[in-house]
Amino acid sequence: MENPFKRVGFRSFVIKTIILIGLIIFIDLLIAVIFKNTVFFKKYLDIPKLFILPISNLKTTLLNSALFGVVVFCIISYKKILDIKKFEFRTNQTALILLAVIVLFFQYFYRFLINKNLDFFSRNYMLWAIIKILITIIYMLILIVGIYGIDFVKYILKDYKKEIVICLSVSISFFFLMILVQNLWTYFSSFISNILYHIFSVFFNNVTYQPYVTSFTMSEGGGPLLGINSFKAIIGKPCSGIDSFLLFTCLYAIIYVLEYKRIRKGLAIILFFVGALGMFLTNILRIFLLFIIGAFWNPEFAIGMFHSNVGWILFLVYFFIFWTIVSKTIYKTKVIKK
Repeated sequence: MENPFKRVGFRSFVIKTIILIGLIIFIDLLIAVIFKNTVFFKKYLDIPKLFILPISNLKTTLLNSALFGVVVFCIISYKKILDIKKFEFRTNQTALILLAVIVLFFQYFYRFLINKNLDFFSRNYMLWAIIKILITIIYMLILIVGIYGIDFVKYILKDYKKEIVICLSVSISFFFLMILVQNLWTYFSSFISNILYHIFSVFFNNVTYQPYVTSFTMSEGGGPLLGINSFKAIIGKPCSGIDSFLLFTCLYAIIYVLEYKRIRKGLAIILFFVGALGMFLTNILRIFLLFIIGAFWNPEFAIGMFHSNVGWILFLVYFFIFWTIVSKTIYKTKVIKK
């Protein structure tokens, strides 16, 4: 089988994707670990949690829906992506990347305005919180176009119309499906909290646990409270793992339907339960790391940047490893005719 990285267009696409993801994570790290801990940030840019937390679950749901659509796009377009065209880096891309940086700075200027005019902005905090999210989305879109290039985006919109329509439909459907099933999050949160409480109790002395705590600042309404030493956090909807479980289930189902004639059906069903269990354990690992980082290193980083990004990163890594292993056994053996 030919090495796909020998194809110039595909290699260029992968490199740009790695640069994009790496740049986003690097910027988030700088902001979460260094900038947010400065005196300047705490004095001029720190804003009440009611501008951030009330729509945190919506933000997570949107992110997971977009992630699902992107992965589905890669699956149904894999052969076309292997032959994707290469586009040289142009000067206007530098301008777009700088524009993305300006939008990012504007987001913090927006925080400054909120910080200095709390009485005005607090009257309709949900509206201003949504605007904050929209600024972040605009920043991300400009950065994406800046990394890949305008010509590349035009090419994708023209040559992948069918795939884009399918993936948008899938993402929207997945978004509403997540909203429908999220009422089950309390079972996931309680189970995870109990497991982690017993794990932490073995290694640490000052471990606290309350089955359910109501929190006004959480759009989820609360959840089990878990703590190590002075670091305590509510295991709400975003931490429950139900989004990751649904993401895994739907993605596996799509692959099952697309590859129905080529796979061993019984084995595929068994491996789904194995994979779902692994997905659940991956989420436990995520929350475990969050509490370790929050209790022994940096609480703000744990609840902020780490909590927001490690979920989708672990999901992609886990699913890639899982499917790489599973795909070696799940497909029927081809019979070579003499």
